[in-house]
Amino acid sequence: MMKNVSLLLLAVGLLLGPAYWVYAKFFSGSLAALVPLAKQDEAAGIWRSGPFTLSADMAPVGLILKSQGSFSPNMDENRPPKDLYAALLSRDNETAKPLGFELSAGSTGNSNPTFITHLVLLQSVTAGHYQLEIRPADSPSIPLQKVELEIRQKLVEPSPNLVMTGVMLLVFGVLGLVMV
Repeated sequence: MMKNVSLLLLAVGLLLGPAYWVYAKFFSGSLAALVPLAKQDEAAGIWRSGPFTLSADMAPVGLILKSQGSFSPNMDENRPPKDLYAALLSRDNETAKPLGFELSAGSTGNSNPTFITHLVLLQSVTAGHYQLEIRPADSPSIPLQKVELEIRQKLVEPSPNLVMTGVMLLVFGVLGLVMV
C-alpha cells in the first residue's frame, strides 16, 4: 500500500513539477515566428537575426533560442565544453541590457548537441521592429552551426506554487519508496 502511494506521489510530482514547468516555459502559448540568425563574424562567433516585429497584443511573449553546435569528440570526459554568451535585444536600434546565458554540453558523449534556451519572457511588449544578436564571452568551445529564435505569443509563466508542490510530492514519493 505504501509503495503504491509513493509511486502515485512520484507521478503527480513529476507532472506538477518538472513537466508543468517545461511545458509552460517552452510550449505554452502559440508560435508567432521562427526567425533564423545568420553568422555575422565567423572568428568571433557572432550571430544576428533579421528584423522581426512584435506587437502589444502578443504579450506575454517568450523568446526561445534554439541552437546546434559541434565539438571535438576527443575531449576530457570530466570537462565537457560550455560557453558563456550574451544576447542583445534591440528595438528600433535601441539596445537593451545584455542577457547572459550558458550553453553547456553536459557530457562529451554527444559531440553535436542541440540547445534550447529560454532567453526572456516579455510580460508587456512595446510594438516595434526588434533584432537579436548573440555573442560569446570568449572563443566558443562549441562552435554553432545553426541558430534560430522562436517567438511564442501568449506564453504562460509557470506558477511557482505548483512547481514547488510538485517538487515536494516528488520528495515525499522518494522518501516513501526508501522507507518501504
